[in-house]
Amino acid sequence: MITPRLKCIIDHTKGNRIADIGTDHAYIPIYLVENYLAEYVIAGDVRQGPVDIAKANVEKHKLSDKIEVRLGSGLSVIEKGEVDTVIIAGMGGQLISEILSADIEKARKCNLVLQPMNSQYELRKYLISNGFSITDEDIAIEGFKVYNIMNVINKPQKEFDNDIEYHLPKYLVNHKYYKNLYDKKHREFVKVITGLENSKDVDENKLNKYKYWLKELNKYES
Repeated sequence: MITPRLKCIIDHTKGNRIADIGTDHAYIPIYLVENYLAEYVIAGDVRQGPVDIAKANVEKHKLSDKIEVRLGSGLSVIEKGEVDTVIIAGMGGQLISEILSADIEKARKCNLVLQPMNSQYELRKYLISNGFSITDEDIAIEGFKVYNIMNVINKPQKEFDNDIEYHLPKYLVNHKYYKNLYDKKHREFVKVITGLENSKDVDENKLNKYKYWLKELNKYES
């Protein structure tokens, strides 16, 4: 089943040889091959259960000659230079950062399509501080859920002018779903601030950081 989130990831995936890390049911690899968007896809997952399901789905679609399902952690399922594009989607931003760090030279040789489920701030910080560029970013909506999809290459990028941009980059301001993303971040900040203010042992540094972010975020609306 290709959801709006998965379709947005697919739309941002270019290349003949693709690796889908954390493939789960192999929906993306199957779609890419069946729609002639890729010649060959490696579908990797760290868990045996999803690997078995992915293999069954690939065999059901008679695509075993074009999609290879591999068991392994992160980029360990591919060899350096084996693919031109890597998709890492459906997991936390910090985990994505760890996957890239574990095989940084492989990551630098590929175009990256990243879809963090959380910790987008930390992921953007990691990418820019480690010599990667976010060349494009999109937003997908499923019900009340808001997702970011990033195209990333191995090229140094200037740091953002304001720390709040690692949460909500200015280049997304004109996106049709920008307000959805803005509201999501606003709710997140208010929730954290309220929780900290009601805590017996207040982390003043964290509280002040979130208050600063909320103040800067409010400037976007004005």
